[in-house]
Amino acid sequence: MTEELKGKLNNAVSKGQERLRAIRWRSSKEKVRFRDEIRIIPRGVVYAAILVVVLVQVVTQVIWTIKPTPDHHILTGAAVGGGLVLGFLILFYGYVYADAKRRGMNATLWTLLAIFVPYLIGVIAYFIMREPRPFDCPQCGATVSARFNYCPSCKYNLRPTCPQCKREIRLGDKFCPHCAGELEEVAR
Repeated sequence: MTEELKGKLNNAVSKGQERLRAIRWRSSKEKVRFRDEIRIIPRGVVYAAILVVVLVQVVTQVIWTIKPTPDHHILTGAAVGGGLVLGFLILFYGYVYADAKRRGMNATLWTLLAIFVPYLIGVIAYFIMREPRPFDCPQCGATVSARFNYCPSCKYNLRPTCPQCKREIRLGDKFCPHCAGELEEVAR
């Protein structure tokens, strides 16, 4: 392997590691509580899921009342279980829609991908590729996209970097942990 190729490979690996570090940093700003996540599901979707579960139960009972079979209890249980699964899927896809919308992603596209890509691969892809949620600027309180490095309202540096190696540093660092360069007062 030539030195030039090794250099390009190391550069690509370094950029990939830097992207992962940025994603982890931005994701650390998110505070996730199950109760709050459930609340973002639109009420209409919740009502639709409840309606599906109730309709499956009612239709099953009406069918077995009109034409009873010896094993109708087993079939009723299976139908009700299927209705519950269908209701859960409706809630889940409603969550994907609402979550994509609040993260500034194309909610309709991601919901359709989650529904129509088989074996839940679309859902897995959504959770792997979703953007971090926007957060408030520590200086002015404006809502800032997780992609931004600077606040568009007050120019606050959301991700300070070392002036020499251009890698991310923490607030309060006196020396860069990557190149040992002395940091300016601005970074502290």
